[in-house]
Amino acid sequence: MLTESQWIDKLRLYREDPWAFLSECVYTLDQTDEVNPIKPFPKHLDYLKLYVRIWQREKRIAVPKSRRMFMSWVNIGLYTWDTMFHFGRHNAFVSKKEDDADDLVKRAKFILDHIPEEKLPKQFLAKYDYTFAKLKFPELNSLIQGFPQGADQLRAYTLSGILADEIAFWEEAQKMYSASFPTLEGGGRFTAISSPAPGFFQRMVFDKMDVAV
Repeated sequence: MLTESQWIDKLRLYREDPWAFLSECVYTLDQTDEVNPIKPFPKHLDYLKLYVRIWQREKRIAVPKSRRMFMSWVNIGLYTWDTMFHFGRHNAFVSKKEDDADDLVKRAKFILDHIPEEKLPKQFLAKYDYTFAKLKFPELNSLIQGFPQGADQLRAYTLSGILADEIAFWEEAQKMYSASFPTLEGGGRFTAISSPAPGFFQRMVFDKMDVAV
């Protein structure tokens, strides 16, 4: 059993290193597995650790994904880490519809609900509260909030980061990205992940924002 001082050191490690948190504390939900749907984060996939380090270094990322790459889970885990360990964060999960955005917020709550006690006891975790499309950390004044697509959805907020899910299939992807610039220019983060498709997202990925596809 660890001493209180050792627990504090471990908490400091998780706060400073998102990969340590993801690889030791995070569980995912595989809804296609009827026997064992709750699984440890797949830390054996080397590209995930590389991606986490890139995410730490780069504030703007666009990533094509396939279903088994765990890109949704790793990014939800990273934004959850950012929100639960830091003061005054306001991170947005944006999807095509509000219900889809709420599903992303629920995945963040799933991560928190399934942190093993032997890895990080609940007394060392910030308290959190879920309501529709919102996951609040009142003691930290931090929040994950879900939004539907649309430029006007984000204009009223100053955001720490934006996770744009399946952005290739939004009708207003470019308008929303343009509306996010005040947040980005203030030091905020923008992460776009999507199944591949022609259009705005493709131009982002290949750095051809001024070239018609």
